[in-house]
Amino acid sequence: MQDADVATVATLEAEVSPAPWSPGIFSDCLRAEYECWVVRADKVFGFAILSLAPGEAHLLNIAIAPDRQGQGFGRKLLRKAANTAKKEGAERIVLEVRPSNLRARGIYERAGFEFLSLREKYYGPPKKEDAFVYTLAL
Repeated sequence: MQDADVATVATLEAEVSPAPWSPGIFSDCLRAEYECWVVRADKVFGFAILSLAPGEAHLLNIAIAPDRQGQGFGRKLLRKAANTAKKEGAERIVLEVRPSNLRARGIYERAGFEFLSLREKYYGPPKKEDAFVYTLAL
């Protein structure tokens, strides 16, 4: 991901998230030098953002455009995140997901992520929603 991709990534995020990140948050992730990737053909249709810390990685955000979902791109981004995290010395990846996001939960579980805990009222607005915390041992 580059600065020039931020507007497109934010638009994609607004298509798939009930509480999308602003363009400024994506720019902040780039400035913080998080691992930020896009998937593109003729245009950007997916992205992932991974934060690395000693021993652990946090998958902060991941999305694929609705018209490209179900084609394996999300799995490939998850694999890239896991490989990068492992290469950088992380022992696990953590992420949060809405309990109502059954499709994403299924993808994470098929990739080997396991339920770790519940964070009450983690997401909001437009409505407060809990988060399931998942982890993947590397």
